[in-house]
Amino acid sequence: MGLNLADRPFYRSRIVAGGAPAAWTLADLEEFAADHPGDPFAGRVLAGAAPKVALQIEATGGPPVWGALDVGEVDRWAQVLARMWQRWGLAAGETIAFFDYGSSPLVLLASSSYMAYLRRGAADRLGVTAICNDGVATMAARMAGIIETVKPAAVILRRDLLAPFAAALETAGVKLTGRVRWAAVSEPEGVPAREEVARFANSFGVPVYRVLRADGAFLLAGECPECGCFHLDSAYEAQAGAPGEVTITTSFARICPAVGYNIGAAELVNAGCPREPRARRIKCN
Repeated sequence: MGLNLADRPFYRSRIVAGGAPAAWTLADLEEFAADHPGDPFAGRVLAGAAPKVALQIEATGGPPVWGALDVGEVDRWAQVLARMWQRWGLAAGETIAFFDYGSSPLVLLASSSYMAYLRRGAADRLGVTAICNDGVATMAARMAGIIETVKPAAVILRRDLLAPFAAALETAGVKLTGRVRWAAVSEPEGVPAREEVARFANSFGVPVYRVLRADGAFLLAGECPECGCFHLDSAYEAQAGAPGEVTITTSFARICPAVGYNIGAAELVNAGCPREPRARRIKCN
């Protein structure tokens, strides 16, 4: 990546033989932040840097930990999201609806009106209209109304909202079939369980894809309808870590580098999916 990681306090203590840092997790960032309360970026941002965009990582349970990006990096991250939607078949002129918090990158990166310094959000790039409903269970009835009146081609929602959303649809007598082509589900860190998502896909009557998400590494990857794996955008490099684990390095993240992030239990799969033959893939349960 052309970065001197020794200049970043978080990585300096983790550098091992060969100059690469040891794999790390979100818990490691939290531990660093707890020991350095004056550093909201947990030692990853170069001293004196002034990033344009700072986002609090949702999955942290201890001290707040933030990620930082510059203008071009935010734009590149939005491109990752746009390509994810394209792989699922979203096209110009359609509408995508969110049932998620506005702090989620899946929402923020959708439109330049949602995030400062974002040149073109994913929706702007594809000529798609985006509508967001706040990601709390009490707003499920409103989400059912959005489905009925707006008829979005796609819906993206949080895993914890699957049950309230399904109940609201049933109460309102609203069906996704015939209105929505697909839905996608994410959670703040990791990937929703396949079995749980499959149950709701059967209830909704439309395909439901999973999102692999790790905000500490600016990682977004969508489940492929063809092979069931998560196709990695070219913005990411993946390496096999400890047995049964995969680490991610994000090439565009230079203000707040993400090098060797351990996403946990996963399997690295070679290219070869018929839908996108050159894409590297990750398999998650």
